[in-house]
Amino acid sequence: MPETYDAAPLAPNRYRAVRCGSLRAADIGAQVLMAGWMAAKRDHGALLFVDLRDPVGPEADLAVPGAGGSSPEAGAFLQGDHRARVVQLVCHPGAVPFETLSHLRLESAVSVSGKVVARPPDTVNPKLLTGEVEVEVTSVEVLSSSDVLPFPVERDSDVGEETRLTYRYLDMRRGPLAERLAKRARFCQLVRSHLSGRGFLEVQTPVLTVSSPEGARDYLVPSRLYPGEFYALPQAPQQFKQLLMVGGIERYFQIAPCFRDEASRADRSPGEFYQIDLEMAFATQEDVFAEVELLFGRLVSELSGKRAPVPYPRLSFADAVARYGTDKPDLRFGLEVVDLTEELGGRTELPMFAEAPSKSNVIRALRAPGAADRPRSWFDTFGEAAKGVSTIGSWLQLPADETEAKGPLSRRLTPDEMGALIVASGAVPGDAVLTCVGPSSSASAPLGQVRAALGKDLGLADPDLLAFCWIIDFPMYERNAETDEWDFSHNPFSMPQGGLEALESKDPGDVLAFQYDVVCNGVELSSGAVRNHLPEVMEKAFAIAGYSRHRLEHSFPALWNAFRYGPPPHAGIAPGVDRLLMLLEDQPNIREVIAFPLNQVARDLLMGAPAPVTPAQLAELHLKVDVPKKG
Repeated sequence: MPETYDAAPLAPNRYRAVRCGSLRAADIGAQVLMAGWMAAKRDHGALLFVDLRDPVGPEADLAVPGAGGSSPEAGAFLQGDHRARVVQLVCHPGAVPFETLSHLRLESAVSVSGKVVARPPDTVNPKLLTGEVEVEVTSVEVLSSSDVLPFPVERDSDVGEETRLTYRYLDMRRGPLAERLAKRARFCQLVRSHLSGRGFLEVQTPVLTVSSPEGARDYLVPSRLYPGEFYALPQAPQQFKQLLMVGGIERYFQIAPCFRDEASRADRSPGEFYQIDLEMAFATQEDVFAEVELLFGRLVSELSGKRAPVPYPRLSFADAVARYGTDKPDLRFGLEVVDLTEELGGRTELPMFAEAPSKSNVIRALRAPGAADRPRSWFDTFGEAAKGVSTIGSWLQLPADETEAKGPLSRRLTPDEMGALIVASGAVPGDAVLTCVGPSSSASAPLGQVRAALGKDLGLADPDLLAFCWIIDFPMYERNAETDEWDFSHNPFSMPQGGLEALESKDPGDVLAFQYDVVCNGVELSSGAVRNHLPEVMEKAFAIAGYSRHRLEHSFPALWNAFRYGPPPHAGIAPGVDRLLMLLEDQPNIREVIAFPLNQVARDLLMGAPAPVTPAQLAELHLKVDVPKKG
């Protein structure tokens, strides 16, 4: 791997022999041949100046400063800095290059030859790595000309996302996106290098497979040879990687494409995404945690300047939901939800607090720093959010001037009760205290939403910290609100804690699973589990969720049959490539680390997909289209 920008290999050809961004004062007097895009023009009458820009090349696969000997120049390149790719050309009037370049539009591609000269001292540009020199052009070849651009191809130009997606190739030329793609390439190289060195075998699993009855909606592919039958694109290589374990592959990985027909979110791309798929035979949950922490540590240290303390803290699902109102907590700041059931439950005259224990409810509270002067609408929004999850929300405001407390609770609690609430929450003058009363599974949720918003509003989270954590001990089952039957709450192929005995002796709601998530800064990066590899345990686990043995055998025939032939205990995980890169690159949206993403409504504006196909194509696939009528 090259250590500096100008050390990157370049095979000379008829278009170029050196990179634009590689020229320095040491090259003064040299004859050079370069190629690139016209990034800018400045006609000063007596002279024409043109900025010639390199494409993003292999030199972009460098580490950032401070990560093992990389140069400041390489760091500038990776941090979204065009300084490493631009050199200034100078042309004199009357010469052919002057006439040619002056009539070309920006973003035309050219090959130029000329002599490297020193810039006059008063024109040296310290903002460019090539700022001490310029190239006097002696000849130019127009490789292609550009039409009028739909938007300025400048790093700082403000362009709407729909336009950027429609002209994604021009968006790449602006620099930051292409440089993030270069970082993505380096990321994948590191993953492969690290995992191969740890004894993992890279195996490609099928992209055409069978539809799964679990999970999100499948993307279906009609079969031409078998009328009325369909392949499905894999939502994940779940069953294949488990079958590899049965087949004797001890450690497997792949950077796997996955396809799910689901809605877009800021941290989830509709349609397709990539994950680092891992599985290990004769392995426990602890083995998975150790490997992931090693892998992530390598990626963070070599691809970012952020801190990521190890070992990662562990929170049970129940603890995370209670203390942070979510199973995806941002641990870069405190503001934990506190439980006041013992302090206030049954001990006040306020009905919602007094009746909480008898109704199996809990009382949770959150300190909101500096929120005493927030408008009433802010508190009403919190109250509505609490209602939305069947809890009762209320609040207490503590003015900064230490005058009389305000808010609904100030009128319903005694001074001693208010004092207990203030002390338990840690509130001080100027703060507000928000409370929720309801079931333990949902009482902290509205408070967690407020906590996350306050973290952003008040800048509480350290931007240079990656606070990874493990969420463990997920419940195996949850009640379906519509049917009142038991459903799997997570991965149905997980091993229940306690095995068959737990399934037979415990209430399903009390059974925990060997399931885990890795979370960072409020973003879930992956789910994983110790797999259920024993047919008798699998049969009982699925029976609780309403699956007969016949349905189980026919829904998952490959796994069911394979597990009859000595399967090893195994465990795995599949961290999302796109989500992890989004965090490493400090990007607010996952589309910023994907070359050609769909938009928010799952359309490809560049290629025009999805699109109708011809009647002949449909006939070949034995299909008819029944488009619903509008309105």
